[in-house]
Amino acid sequence: MNETSTPYTGRTAAMRTSPWLASEDLEGLGEVEVTIEATFQHANVTMQDGRKQPKLFSVKFVSKERKLVLNATNRKMIVSKFGGNCADWAGKKVMLYVKDGVKNPSGGTTKGIRIK
Repeated sequence: MNETSTPYTGRTAAMRTSPWLASEDLEGLGEVEVTIEATFQHANVTMQDGRKQPKLFSVKFVSKERKLVLNATNRKMIVSKFGGNCADWAGKKVMLYVKDGVKNPSGGTTKGIRIK
């Protein structure tokens, strides 16, 4: 076994391999302005907790590797700002922030990303 270890001092979010943007990625950054690049529809996705999602939608932001899964709250916020046609969202700016007390699928609460 040829293991190499080096000190790491970056953000913990870089340790995650998930393709999805999570509150950990934004924790401690306050409000982050991003520009919507595109929207995506995904089929048969297995989430981090093992749940299967037959269909979900996400938003990709310019210069960001991970996509944000569009839950109902964030989708409705974007629709209220830019309308219901996803094609019209590209190039629009939104603010992302972390909110505590967001309901999760298991019925509890957690931190989550919100759009304003």
